[in-house]
Amino acid sequence: KRHRARLPSSNVILQPPMENLPTLSSPAQALLYICGLSVLWDAYSRSSRRFFWPLTLLALLYRGFSIQSEAEARRQSTLLRQIFGILEEVGEVSLGLKVVLEDALGLVIVFALLRLVTSLRKSGVKETQKAVLDSLWNFVTTTYIPVVSEQISKELRKNEAAIEEMFEHKEGAERLFELPKKGKTDAEIIRFMKRAVEVEDRKWEDGFVSGAVYNGEKDHTEVMNVAFSCYALSNPLHPDIWPSVRKFEAEVVSMTCSLLNGGRETVCGCMTSGGTESIILAAKAHRDYYRRVRGITEPEIVAPMSAHAAIDKAAALLGIRLIKVPVNPKTFKADVPAMRRAISANTVMLYSSAPCFPQGVIDDISALAKLAKSFDCGLHVDCCLGGFILPFARKLGYRVPDFDFGVDGVTSMSCDTHKYGYAVKGTSVVMYANRDLRHAMYFCFPDWTGGLYATPTIAGSRAGALSAATWASMVRMGEEGYLTRTKDIIETTHSIYNYIDEKIDGLKLLGAPEAMIVCIGSDDFNIYCVDEMMSKRGWSLNGLQNPPCLHLCVTVRHVGRWKQFVRDLEVCVDIIRDDPSAKPDPNSKAGIYGAAAALPAGAVGDSLKMYMDIVLRP
Repeated sequence: KRHRARLPSSNVILQPPMENLPTLSSPAQALLYICGLSVLWDAYSRSSRRFFWPLTLLALLYRGFSIQSEAEARRQSTLLRQIFGILEEVGEVSLGLKVVLEDALGLVIVFALLRLVTSLRKSGVKETQKAVLDSLWNFVTTTYIPVVSEQISKELRKNEAAIEEMFEHKEGAERLFELPKKGKTDAEIIRFMKRAVEVEDRKWEDGFVSGAVYNGEKDHTEVMNVAFSCYALSNPLHPDIWPSVRKFEAEVVSMTCSLLNGGRETVCGCMTSGGTESIILAAKAHRDYYRRVRGITEPEIVAPMSAHAAIDKAAALLGIRLIKVPVNPKTFKADVPAMRRAISANTVMLYSSAPCFPQGVIDDISALAKLAKSFDCGLHVDCCLGGFILPFARKLGYRVPDFDFGVDGVTSMSCDTHKYGYAVKGTSVVMYANRDLRHAMYFCFPDWTGGLYATPTIAGSRAGALSAATWASMVRMGEEGYLTRTKDIIETTHSIYNYIDEKIDGLKLLGAPEAMIVCIGSDDFNIYCVDEMMSKRGWSLNGLQNPPCLHLCVTVRHVGRWKQFVRDLEVCVDIIRDDPSAKPDPNSKAGIYGAAAALPAGAVGDSLKMYMDIVLRP
């Protein structure tokens, strides 16, 4: 009865909805009211989550604009006044409790504002703008507004047709959508594979591909193939059955650590499936370690914009907040002061590269390590590209900045054996400064009904053949083999860099040639036009963005062939300079890169999902 007596009279039914909230005259009624809201919230979560905040915002705006005078504002019932009404009722029991609850409410509001301001400060203007545009895109694409949805679908279908052309099947090529009724003969299978690979291998064998295949010497590949076939059925998950595979993995890790440990005997590691998994595991190790030793439950990682996308994937998978910091616009290295400003009490790891993938520059690892130590957090060095180049370049006398575990403060590193370790694809090594961090990487589950379960990596079963082939590659190459090829690669990189710098007008070089990357851009014309023209001449370069540029990742395949590259590049630039306003074909790879720069990430993300769908079709 008391509740009904306080309901608004009928003459205010047309007022904004929040004015008609019932007055809560006792803690019991307040609890009942909160339980009711909980039920409504649960229903909202299951059905109409995407409409909640837009509708709430509209309701608040309507409510605010409907108030015409100060007296009317005083008469309005607000959520905060309702809460204080509850506190007034509680105050009859204990004035001290009322004061404590009011202070608690104030702290909640203050901390919420602090989190908002801190988030905006760390994100920066560009990141905030990106987040707003992405939110708008998601709202538009999930609310099924007919006109908008139809237009979006139309544009996506255009992109789909263009992407399908890239992977168009040749006429006569058989496509299997289900198991054949009768198995094919051995001869048929081998004949088909040999024909396909004979055509596909020509491009990288002739040195027309950036990165991808880092060695490709026939005798070296044949040895790895034999090693792979010997262990085709092995699985490192069962070291009792294949003890030699355990030996291979342990020795690959030990040999890799010996190159990068800087004399620290505590450095240890583990083999993984590639650089991405190495980086994900490093992020997991830091998250779990600092949760245990410092009680951090909302972990953050600070990384420069040049960081490999694997750290973004790691943050998304592991529930870590990733704070991206712009790089130095001249050197393209991590901006150390900017990274310092982004560190908080929740920071568990800083991320650096040696070298970074886009421009191939080495971040100031020493400065970042000092920063990590002063804030009691970890520092990961992504050495996936440089792990088997930089140590040997240093031995050859080239100037290489400090980048490995010899720098006090470096807590983890990733190094790809399947790149300049010249092993088969699908192998990498993640390393840690000590066993405590490596322990945080493991997954151990003692309660499984299937028995005691523990794995060092994300995968359970793995291919022991990969470990065997990697071991064979490293022991066959030896220190002498790595030194020889490192010297050839660095000299080829410098030759390309110097030729472009001295003889090709219209191009600008981004970053210094510190390892194996030559990165080019232009202030005079659309650099993606160069990519398109070079593609027509048979070259596969890496298209990059923010800023628009291209790079060539120099490998053993380019040694002795670099002059063909600069000649073709010079011809393409001369043609484009005659028409500097030209734009690439919007349906080409270069055109897609150009269009992506002008779209919100949500729109580009939808296109990438469509690309992946097409790649996965038979």
